[in-house]
Amino acid sequence: MREIVSAVARQLVFSIFLDYKYIAVYLFICIIVRARLEILYGFEQCVNECRTRNFRETLEEIFLTGLVTGFFGGILTVRLGIYIDPEGLQAFLIAMAVLALFNHRFVNPSYAGGLICLYSLIFGYDKIHISSVLVFIATIQVVESVLLYLTRKHDNIPVFIQHNGQITGAFIKQKYYAVPFIFLSFSVAPYSLLINKITVKWGTLFNRDIGHISSGAAFFLIGAISVTSYSSVAIATPPEEKCRNDSVMFSIGGLILFVLALFSTETEALRWAGSVFALLYREVIYRIGLYMEKKKRPLYTAVQRGVRILEIIPGGPADKMKMKRGEIILNINGKPVQTEDGIRHILSSSPTFIWMHTEDPSGRIKIYEYKCYPDGVNDLGVIFVPREWEVTYQLDEYENFTIIKNIVERFRFMK
Repeated sequence: MREIVSAVARQLVFSIFLDYKYIAVYLFICIIVRARLEILYGFEQCVNECRTRNFRETLEEIFLTGLVTGFFGGILTVRLGIYIDPEGLQAFLIAMAVLALFNHRFVNPSYAGGLICLYSLIFGYDKIHISSVLVFIATIQVVESVLLYLTRKHDNIPVFIQHNGQITGAFIKQKYYAVPFIFLSFSVAPYSLLINKITVKWGTLFNRDIGHISSGAAFFLIGAISVTSYSSVAIATPPEEKCRNDSVMFSIGGLILFVLALFSTETEALRWAGSVFALLYREVIYRIGLYMEKKKRPLYTAVQRGVRILEIIPGGPADKMKMKRGEIILNINGKPVQTEDGIRHILSSSPTFIWMHTEDPSGRIKIYEYKCYPDGVNDLGVIFVPREWEVTYQLDEYENFTIIKNIVERFRFMK
């Protein structure tokens, strides 16, 4: 085990800092991710009038999270005996970059991996060990599901949309994780700057496939950086619950794919099934989830009596009072409120003590009190659902963000 840990650590450093053969692919994916995140930050600034984080902070989170998960994931993939030819690895990364041109959701190993596995089956491309690639995809999906569950309460961006002819509050979430991955390989690319060999002295998941290599044979480690993308829209479900449900579905899908991969070494039909499943199951989960969100009754609609809370800003008075999103503020200090301007008018004198009556989504009346001496309260720290809003967002345009479409539209505008 010590040999595996040290070899994975060496290859991880090499893949991130010294391996320049994939630099063009990395830069291309980085440009797509940055363009996507800038759009989301624009949404957040329009609604919240501020940005919770900048691109640099997001990039640091992506890098640090990926570094930790990549290290432990690399130990797992090497221990399982997952292997791939360097040329097949290059085809995988190029496929992921090309797919990213068509839709931001395709920045994920499941789409690219499923596609090159099908290509290998159809055209007999022997640089891809299908079972290994399927296990790798399954591992990445399980790791991503854990990360999504742990961050389910963070980075939920409130927006206003037009839903069934009325203004509705919704939450969009976009997460990227850059996960370095390590494989065993029978050969090493001639332009590698570091020779990282490891002697396999244990039983692996694919012993039968590599049985022609005697026990104790030397393998090379190769690696690259993969990016996973998660996108969701919460309209009828609290965003934390939506993210949690998706993480459970991804983990179940990853486990199913792992079983298919395990038995695909003996049956070609299972290699076909696993490849198709890897390509389609995330898209099916996404499509069904979005359909259900649009079909169900939205949670954050505007109301005729009072003002509904869409989001609680951390650290504000509403957060300190433990108020919840979705509640309707009926009155403040005995004065009924109907608009956000009405709330600002009541708080314009900065009262040092306020009490409020609210109605939660179940119809129960609640009372909140807040003391703030000597400064008083002039802002509740809340984003409300307005009855009218100058800017609303179309979910179809948000969810089908594509580089190719943007380029075509820019050329049309120039003409």
